[in-house]
Amino acid sequence: MQLFEKKIVDIVHQLFMEYVHEGDIVIDATAGGGQDTLKLCECVGSTGKVYAFDIQQEALTSAARLLDQYGMGDRAQLILDSHHHLDLYVHEEVKAFVFNLGYFPKGSHNVITKTDTTAQALQKCLNLLKKGGLGIVVAYCGHEGGQEEKNCVDNLLQMLPAKSYDVWKLESHNRANHPPVLYMLRRKK
Repeated sequence: MQLFEKKIVDIVHQLFMEYVHEGDIVIDATAGGGQDTLKLCECVGSTGKVYAFDIQQEALTSAARLLDQYGMGDRAQLILDSHHHLDLYVHEEVKAFVFNLGYFPKGSHNVITKTDTTAQALQKCLNLLKKGGLGIVVAYCGHEGGQEEKNCVDNLLQMLPAKSYDVWKLESHNRANHPPVLYMLRRKK
């Protein structure tokens, strides 16, 4: 992979392809327009499942259209609810999860992920993550409350025991205007 020529979404999707396979169960905690949901559906194949959460019907409608366009609508359960309620829907271990924090770019920029619910949802995902599983968090922090949310994620992931998790943080060191931060974690086997 030529890292410097990649966008964050490309890096995330490459990680999905390396860690998520046919039959896996995964969570897209912030479905948005469905790009990550679609890639995860490709990876889990016809025998896997993607749980995709969003609080905006507009986002889930967009995601459903995209999945249907590629014939993968049956691989995902689109859930109109906050990701911090994911334990009401997901009862099995998962191979991967992904969060894109901030707002749905095509929707209202006033509807954003929140520090408290993100922290709850992230902890629930960690509790469900299989050994060898992948966790991804992309923190977009240029909006009000975004920096606080990023700091919360940073602190939560930094406190994970090194004997149980590998955690990496990738961020642009010389870009202005609040570039996104990519957190990647793997639960050790």
